[in-house]
Amino acid sequence: MTKIKRTRRPGAGRPASGPAGELVSKYPPLTVRIPPETKHKLEALRARRRVPMWKLVNEAILAYVEQLPDAERRLINSFTRPVAE
Repeated sequence: MTKIKRTRRPGAGRPASGPAGELVSKYPPLTVRIPPETKHKLEALRARRRVPMWKLVNEAILAYVEQLPDAERRLINSFTRPVAE
């Protein structure tokens, strides 16, 4: 009996969808408790914009930090670790 060798087709599965083409499954998980109304708004935004929740949360945090006064933004950025490539 001959064994059939199965190979995975290139491109099979979900493509990497991170901003720099990285696998989102490699991102560290984050669990938060938020009021139900906020959760419903987040779900509505996700559905309306057709983007994953992680992307909405990421954009919200970046926008929040961007609007901070310069001194506070520099302080926050000083605590940010560089990403290892």
